[in-house]
Amino acid sequence: MVITSRVRRPVLLVSCLLSLVSLIGCMHTYPENKVKESIVRICKQEYKSDVKAEMAGRTMVIYLPLSDLMDYSFALTKTASEKINDVIFSAARVALSTNARIDFYCVIAHDIKMPELQIIIIKNVEDVKRLFANDISRGEYLKRMLIDLRWSPQAKKEQVVKEIFSRMNLDPKWQDQVMTDFFRSEPTSLGDIGYWDNKFYIKDITAPEFLAEQIANRIRLEFREDKNLKENFLLKSAKGLYAPKKGKRLFGFEVVAERSAGAGASTIEDSDKIFETVLSVAAHVIHGYRFKDYDGVEVLDQKEGRSIEVNPAELEAFRTKKLRLNEIGI
Repeated sequence: MVITSRVRRPVLLVSCLLSLVSLIGCMHTYPENKVKESIVRICKQEYKSDVKAEMAGRTMVIYLPLSDLMDYSFALTKTASEKINDVIFSAARVALSTNARIDFYCVIAHDIKMPELQIIIIKNVEDVKRLFANDISRGEYLKRMLIDLRWSPQAKKEQVVKEIFSRMNLDPKWQDQVMTDFFRSEPTSLGDIGYWDNKFYIKDITAPEFLAEQIANRIRLEFREDKNLKENFLLKSAKGLYAPKKGKRLFGFEVVAERSAGAGASTIEDSDKIFETVLSVAAHVIHGYRFKDYDGVEVLDQKEGRSIEVNPAELEAFRTKKLRLNEIGI
């Protein structure tokens, strides 16, 4: 569940960006073998926050337990926003001034009273550098980070398995061993990242999976903010992934959108509008990151059962308005 508006993004993120700009001129070095310790120490000494840190390849992950994550309206509390902001700032300090190769950093926060609910924030280190170099705008930068509030996938999995154990009358002394052997595995996707029962569930984030999730987020944002789309469509879901398919490296996007009440019956033109929106967003993001390691973008309009596949040259021509949707594949 994406909660861009509900987490009060400006309160959470913009203030740390302003502070970080002044930091660049006086960077300190955090040795590669002291990255985790540096994060923990900075958060403790400077912000009185007890965190845990872990590395997964080139991804740095920080876990922050809080006592008041959400308020009654399911928005972040002011205190939680400030604490998460402090951790983000600390992570950026280390990521930008270490000899370790860090491509992404991720903050996982949850309420200790309800640990099943967690907020995940993922940022690309290169995006931070480009912001400082004025290579991207602040608005573009904010759209480039992933923010997600969701139930812990591992917590849900273990709760289901424990219910099965109960029905099977499995001896309690074997339950934890079976859980560890078969149901506590490392994540295979960004949606599985989290922290549960004193254990990190993290992975080394790759650029293409980060872009796929970001594009899906931006598609959802486009359907909320574009007046024409908002008046005519009710977006049920937009999912993105990057995976091999028939020997090709494809970005795949699955969209479920229905006609809004009073907007009339669904038409082929509606499906084309969905294709155009998704391709426009994908083209903008892929071009903005100068990403080349892919063979195409596939879009599925699930409601109409239609799909389209676009190769990189066609996508760039579509972005620059040299190719229209009905000319793709000709």
